[in-house]
Amino acid sequence: MGDEFARIEWLKTRFELDDAPEGLVLGIGDDAAVFDFGNRPTIVTVDTQIEGAHFRRDWISPRDLGRKALAAAVSDIWAMGGVSCASIVALSLPSGMSEQDFHELVEGIAGAARTTGATVIGGNLSAGEHLSVTTTAFGWPKRSAVTRAGARPGDLVYVTGTLGAAALGLAILQAGRADLEYADRFVERWRRPPMNGRAAISMAEVATAAVDVSDGCVQDLAHLCAASGVGARVHADALPLARGHLETAEALGLDPRTLALAGGEDYELLFTAAPSSEAEAFAAEIGRITEGSEVEVVDADGRPLTLDRAGFRHFK
Repeated sequence: MGDEFARIEWLKTRFELDDAPEGLVLGIGDDAAVFDFGNRPTIVTVDTQIEGAHFRRDWISPRDLGRKALAAAVSDIWAMGGVSCASIVALSLPSGMSEQDFHELVEGIAGAARTTGATVIGGNLSAGEHLSVTTTAFGWPKRSAVTRAGARPGDLVYVTGTLGAAALGLAILQAGRADLEYADRFVERWRRPPMNGRAAISMAEVATAAVDVSDGCVQDLAHLCAASGVGARVHADALPLARGHLETAEALGLDPRTLALAGGEDYELLFTAAPSSEAEAFAAEIGRITEGSEVEVVDADGRPLTLDRAGFRHFK
């Protein structure tokens, strides 16, 4: 099956228009599109959580799934330095799903909508072979939309929260290692992504470029660098890790650094900015933007590191 990002590039060519529609500010290729419907620019994005591809129902409750589905979509709004304002949700429900589970799923969506401000204003309900939740989210830029294309050599690379914790939680579930000391903490991190709305507002004030970490830190940073026409150097020893990350990864026979650099579903904000105390107040510095196009990871002595994998891909 074809590569996910090669397919996206091909799709961009198929949907290109000789004349862009009136109101289009930013089209395919970023975390979200930006369209001016006549009042002010609006950020628009869509995300799908599909049973079997993104989750197993025995690993996550319906309520947490609803919360996660909406948070994953709104994360793209936050990555553009936006404030979420509305959402539309389409549910595909398998025949064996109980009414109680359906209610719990909807309550999870509703709770996340209240927390993020992405009020559910419509959607669709259908039957399907597998459970899926598709969320279209809308938001308004706090200032102008922060895209992936503004990074400059000399900017620092920052990230909110911690990296690799969600991937570690998924690995615990896959290995059936609920006995590990920090298992509950990491599994919970996979089930319940962070709500970064407040950080997004702060980021909008300082960021030159941004992306949300959904596929993996290095892979998403590479997307940002490609859009900006720059490279980056990431310091592995500067990666922010949750308490218990090292020992839990080692207990599972996994490389802690690879999880942090390439693990998906962090839903943290990765951005570039000029060195500033404002950025340091809510994010950790993990590297620097460089000339060229290479994204490299180095150890504490400046030696290049090679990753076991680059990040999550839907098609392999």
